[in-house]
Amino acid sequence: MTALAGTAAATAPGPGAAPAAGAEIFADSVGPDATALQAALDKLTAAGAPAALAQVRVGDEVWSGASGVRDIHTRRAAQPGDRYRIASITKAMVATVVLQLVDEGRLGLDEAVVRHLPGLLPAAHEKVTVRQLLDHTSGIPDYFDVLYPTGTDAEMERNRFRYVAPEELVRRAVEQPPATAGQFTYSNTNYVLLGLIAERTTGHPLASELHRRVLRPAGMKDTSYPTLSPFLAGPHVHGYRLGGKGRLVDTTVYTPSVWGAAAGVVSTSGDVNRFFRALSDGTLLSPARLADMRAVNEAGYGLGVMGGGDICPAAPGDRVWGNMGNGFGYRSQSWSSPTAAARSPSAGL
Repeated sequence: MTALAGTAAATAPGPGAAPAAGAEIFADSVGPDATALQAALDKLTAAGAPAALAQVRVGDEVWSGASGVRDIHTRRAAQPGDRYRIASITKAMVATVVLQLVDEGRLGLDEAVVRHLPGLLPAAHEKVTVRQLLDHTSGIPDYFDVLYPTGTDAEMERNRFRYVAPEELVRRAVEQPPATAGQFTYSNTNYVLLGLIAERTTGHPLASELHRRVLRPAGMKDTSYPTLSPFLAGPHVHGYRLGGKGRLVDTTVYTPSVWGAAAGVVSTSGDVNRFFRALSDGTLLSPARLADMRAVNEAGYGLGVMGGGDICPAAPGDRVWGNMGNGFGYRSQSWSSPTAAARSPSAGL
């Protein structure tokens, strides 16, 4: 069997700035289709994305490409290896740390969160388990709805350089009415709590555990988990959102504390592909824990990963796995298959 993996990202001026529909990137056991891949990236930038990056791997065959510019002011060309905020693809990496702790007997998937973080959650959430955090069935509200209730320019700027401790993010979230526990309700607060559990269990900062347990074993040399600095280190593409009166607002420099364990990783398309390869080949997880991760709920969400479904269709009898990131000014997604009978990411970022 030949493994297939694809990671793509676009800097986008806002949620409404979707790329042109119908641009599909194909690869098969022969190798990536370089012409179709580059055309898909060019279609994204023609539709308004300042930059688009992708890498597709088929076995040992690798194609990397870029379109557009790193910065709309300098107009310097984007490069395939440029870094960007991968947003919620972070969740797959944090879930990997948590599942490793399960394998070590230091955590249980069906243990109550309050056992590990006493005093942080109110009574309404005292029965929430680690598994329910991982698959978004905890019913705990999303702190983003508190920090950015309307998504205005004023809210964005008010939080740009603000440090918010993860415990404060949780406290702000649980002041809101809970959703129904046991039903899928996507909430970034779940992964902030998982980051706190990992830190409490290991006695080390999450950044250290991510590096030791995930980034270093997977060979992700251009990936980081910033916790304080709002700046992106190294060569990177700028992110943009659509502000008032249609103006582009640069969101590259932004406090990482509002993302945290839910979405704080900065990486490259190549490194994200390395992560998902290491996840599938046994470098990062045991077969039992990988099976746990890929057991999806009714929403198609597992423990930190998603099945491709309609987003990234696979051939009959096959399945693709990955996640998507939707941050301020950045859109990304990554999908992989243990065989070459899958379709690499649709260019719908």
